[in-house]
Amino acid sequence: MRITTKRLLIRDLSFRDFDDYYEYAVKDTIGPMAGWKPIPNEEVGRRVFSGMILAKDVFGIEYLENHKMIGTISIYNYGIRKYKYVKQLGFSLNDSYWNMGIMTEVVNSVIAYIFEKTDTMVIEVGHHSDNYASKRVIEKCGFLYDGRLCKYKELYDGRIIDADFYSMTREDYERKLKYEGTKTKI
Repeated sequence: MRITTKRLLIRDLSFRDFDDYYEYAVKDTIGPMAGWKPIPNEEVGRRVFSGMILAKDVFGIEYLENHKMIGTISIYNYGIRKYKYVKQLGFSLNDSYWNMGIMTEVVNSVIAYIFEKTDTMVIEVGHHSDNYASKRVIEKCGFLYDGRLCKYKELYDGRIIDADFYSMTREDYERKLKYEGTKTKI
C-alpha cells in the first residue's frame, strides 16, 4: 500500500525505519495507551520491528517535511466480526506529532483506500476506554459507536481493561462522502 496525503506518505515499513520507530516505542506515553509495553532495549525493539515488517499488515507513516517515520497504522484481516469482508485498524504515533491532525488524516486516507480498493464491507476500530486521544480520532473520522467490552483483555502489567469499539460500513462511508461532498484522493 502507498498513499500520499498533503503532509504524509503511508507506505510499507522498511528496516531503515527502525531508529524512528525505536525513538517513540521506548516511551511510556505511547505503548501503554495501545496495550503494549514500552520497548525495553534495542535488541527487543529490533525483534518486534522485524515482526511488524514480516506481518505485512503494519504500515509506516512518513512525515514528508522531514521524511521521518513517525508512526504506524495496521490493517488487520480479522476483528470482532468473524467473516472475510471485515478489516480492523490499529494505530500509534510518536507523541512529538500529537495534536496536529496527523492521525485523523492518516485514518481518513486509509478508510478511503480500504473502501475504494478492496471488497471490505466493514472497518472496525477500538481503543482502551481511557484512551481519549484515540477516541477523538475515531469519532472525527466518522466511525459509529458499537459498544464497550468490559474486562476486554489483560495487559502486560496485569491490568484488565475495558475497550470501546466502533465500526464503519461501506454504506456509512458512501453517506459520509455524499455529506462532505468530497472524495479522498488515493
